[in-house]
Amino acid sequence: MSDGSEDWHYDLNGDGRPDYCERRSAAGRVILLRFDPNADGNYAEQVDRLLSKDEVADRRDRHLVVMLDSIPHHMVQELWHQGRFRYFPPPSALISPFPVMTDLSFAEFFGISPSPGVESEYYDGTTLTDGYATYAREGNAPWIMHVDYYLQFLAHSVAYLNPHRWYEHELGKIQRHFYRSGKDYFIGYVVTTSGLGAWEGRNGHQSALVRLDRFCQHVMHRLRGRVQITLLSDHGHNLVNSRRIPLSKMLARFGYRVTSRISGPMDVVVPEFGVVTCAAIYTQRAADVARDVIGIDGIEQTLYVDSSGDVVVQDLEGVARIRAIVESAAESETTPSERPIATRLRYQCERGDPFKLLPVIDELRRSGQVDADGFIDDRALFEATRKHIYPDAIYRSWRAFHGLMVHTPDVLVSVKDGWHCGSALMSWICDLQAAHGNLGRLSSYGFVMTTMGELPDIVRMEDLRQELMQLGVPLSTASTKESSVVSGMSAIGPLAPTLADSVVEEQ
Repeated sequence: MSDGSEDWHYDLNGDGRPDYCERRSAAGRVILLRFDPNADGNYAEQVDRLLSKDEVADRRDRHLVVMLDSIPHHMVQELWHQGRFRYFPPPSALISPFPVMTDLSFAEFFGISPSPGVESEYYDGTTLTDGYATYAREGNAPWIMHVDYYLQFLAHSVAYLNPHRWYEHELGKIQRHFYRSGKDYFIGYVVTTSGLGAWEGRNGHQSALVRLDRFCQHVMHRLRGRVQITLLSDHGHNLVNSRRIPLSKMLARFGYRVTSRISGPMDVVVPEFGVVTCAAIYTQRAADVARDVIGIDGIEQTLYVDSSGDVVVQDLEGVARIRAIVESAAESETTPSERPIATRLRYQCERGDPFKLLPVIDELRRSGQVDADGFIDDRALFEATRKHIYPDAIYRSWRAFHGLMVHTPDVLVSVKDGWHCGSALMSWICDLQAAHGNLGRLSSYGFVMTTMGELPDIVRMEDLRQELMQLGVPLSTASTKESSVVSGMSAIGPLAPTLADSVVEEQ
């Protein structure tokens, strides 16, 4: 066309004649949907896609939010540039909290932190929890009550063993329940993308994203364009094959007593549940444990809080301290509980530079953004470090010890890509092709995009809900009623339904 736009025609009923059309602008965005239900060559119905949030509200569009596990930002960005996901503006990078774990990320998104622990196996001050029992009863995932559809956690182990089929099951369930629910907005969570990445790395995520794009096409066609879709992931995936670090065995060799209950200064509790690039350690001797662990092959940084309240960060070459000036305020009008808010932060290196941030701090100092005591405004620091090799590491390290978890570990460990900690059994079962958990970009950058409009190019997970609401996505912090949560347990086993009727095939 003269304006550079073009029409993409589809034959959905298989009669050899197009009955659906998507018009793409010169920039590649889908700007108009056209429908020919009689397949007579006359597109009788047209739906404008680029509306303001007020126009969307007036038209009473429904909203679908799909939360996916472990999808890395850079892969969605690649597919967008290749022509997929063109209902959406370009995807934004979404920075997860550290440790980079699902429960911590989604608790921040819904504004309901703290989570009980880093993951389902944690030390509660009395004993080490049974990770499998806690996971099965969803005990570390209070965020799940804000979701309309999810696969019951008891089925996750089965789904991980056949993630392709179960991924189709999850997308199909979300479609069907969304169509039938009649709700103005519906939130679904997909876990099996984590398994696809863990087993197959890039190939697993590539297949998931292609099918996700077609899923969005089906939803858009089925609801005649009167739907707004938001997609996001909890965190990234490093797409690197990795070896297990026998953390508890190494601590035992150092002379510590690895146990499930701390009763003396040499006791350590080391949860080893998932297979991730982070670790938690509970101990009465945090400084000593952090010092000893940093020498283990594959460990990148250790973090703990000292007696002065500083977060101490170490790598093999140096030590730095993080301190914050804190205010306590309600997170939002809909969140009555208070949380600590770091308004200004300081990163001081005693030796070396564990986060490789001294050049960034020097530049901020030259521009007058570092005060006489070394503190920097949180937002200025975020802008300066959001694209760093360790994105937003100063704030995320501080936050890890201040209100992110109820049972905060005494030592947190960030593991190099190519290594992982956690379950010896799971490491034996799966030749891990991707992992998450550490402070690095690949792990830390999830993605988000919404048909409602453009978001900032990089967003903190804890800020995302407000950003989406400002665009008109009708999220809230009110829990979904228990009776409306669909667990997806009706098809557990090898006969789980496929998605054969749930995608729009390109003709």
